[in-house]
Amino acid sequence: MLGFRWLRCGWRLFRRNPWLLAPMGFLCALTVSVLTLIPLAGNLLIALLAPMLLANATLSIDAVSRQKIALPAELRRAAVEQSPREFLKIFRDPNGLMPAIAAGLYCMIGSLMINILVQLLAGDLWVNRWSNLEPGALLAALAAALVVIVLYFGLAASLIYALPLAFLRDEPLFPALLRSFRTGIHYAAGLLVVLPLLLLAPILLGGVASYLSFWIGNLLWLVAGSVILPLAATSCYCSYRSLFPVSQAWDEALTAPGAQGHYS
Repeated sequence: MLGFRWLRCGWRLFRRNPWLLAPMGFLCALTVSVLTLIPLAGNLLIALLAPMLLANATLSIDAVSRQKIALPAELRRAAVEQSPREFLKIFRDPNGLMPAIAAGLYCMIGSLMINILVQLLAGDLWVNRWSNLEPGALLAALAAALVVIVLYFGLAASLIYALPLAFLRDEPLFPALLRSFRTGIHYAAGLLVVLPLLLLAPILLGGVASYLSFWIGNLLWLVAGSVILPLAATSCYCSYRSLFPVSQAWDEALTAPGAQGHYS
């Protein structure tokens, strides 16, 4: 299945330089954890920053993809020290900062509109404890949840390929958003393997652990996010390279079933 090929490809890319990518994942998870503590505005700030952080990751992963071997041991410490600079790379690039901000505003406005729509559809049901709802109200809340999932998937589909198209190929952002959305919907089955499997896993781990301890939940989120978030980014990058190939030989070598990559 295509989505699992992207996952395997993403894992091979991650293993080429985990000393750079894992700390970036940790910083991303830490940023999300801090922003969720902000009442009301936290989720909107996460939506604003998410495309910028993904653009940073895309640029770093593109550089990692050009490595022919795993990072030598003598360079690993330098990669760890470089990761905070890579994490903020887009903010130091005057040419890339404005498209990143535009993508962030697009994502934040889209997220806000989705939340408003769900609030209009479900009202107070959306914020109540579902375990206390009557069967009819529970079905309405589940229907609202399904609407949220579909709409957020569409929002994610419009960004996943638009960011590499804009930052790696210098395509205009807003035509790239439409092109990305069409491609993401066409290959929705593959993306439905990559996105929920990777991005929901640390949330579920943290949620389960939070019943035991707030600190255990956050610790698990940070540890899992250090691997799963960059793995999600590398898998999305692999899907981009397979759907928008530049070098056919490179893409076939990277995404072929059972390929071992250049580091082994």
